[in-house]
Amino acid sequence: MPPIVKKLIAVLVILVVANAGFVWYGQASFDATFQQLSKAFADNNATLPRRAELPGPIARYIRKSGLEAHGYKTLVMALDGTFRKKAGAKPMPLHALALLRPTPDMLWAAKLDANAVVSFNALESYHAGRAKLQALLFGIVPTGEIAGEAFARSELARVLAYGLYNPALLDCACIDYRELDSRHVEAVIHDGNLSAEVVFETNDAGDIVAVTSRDRVRPVKKSLEPAPWRLEVVAFGERDGLRMPVEAKEVWVAEGEPFVASHYRVASAKRL
Repeated sequence: MPPIVKKLIAVLVILVVANAGFVWYGQASFDATFQQLSKAFADNNATLPRRAELPGPIARYIRKSGLEAHGYKTLVMALDGTFRKKAGAKPMPLHALALLRPTPDMLWAAKLDANAVVSFNALESYHAGRAKLQALLFGIVPTGEIAGEAFARSELARVLAYGLYNPALLDCACIDYRELDSRHVEAVIHDGNLSAEVVFETNDAGDIVAVTSRDRVRPVKKSLEPAPWRLEVVAFGERDGLRMPVEAKEVWVAEGEPFVASHYRVASAKRL
């Protein structure tokens, strides 16, 4: 083997090993950060008044969820699926952890594998009217950040829609309900000076099978643009005693056309 080829192979091996070490360090650093935030999130025992009277579809959903016998202060979910940022893009494998509470709070950590070598992590949080998303290459190199009032309202709408996983939130006095017809219930959640709206949709059996919102925004180039958004339940199942959607799709409408941004399954859930 010519000496130059041997040198090139040696350099390649060093680069591969260095990259693997960098990726491992970045992911370990990201995981440690998330664990610290998770502990603070779970240790927050704040409560809010509950609503005594609820629309029929909401009360029925809470009852069928099994919440009365399986209460919790924090719900931790592990999700696996795919994600794509825009229509026509190749779906990337998605692995995520979500922490939810019976209050308008959310912590979300995700890992996206762009290819066999490159991966991105995203850390999203919502609390007390503020939201933030941080994107990190290999879990350590900052590549972007989103915050501001429009994003906070968008995340608050998402927190409310995730009430399908988090039924302990749905009877919060911070939510005002209005039945639009026999199949649709409008819900407005208030958190301080911030409010967001979604519409819950039921099927013939009375199950809530979709949530839509026009208060959500999605990143387009270097700005945030309002866009219709929809959470669709594919299948229900049981996780740690709670009945919840175990497979779902999140759909955005861009340029008048819907596309599936994420499609995932709840691999596990744990009540704390």
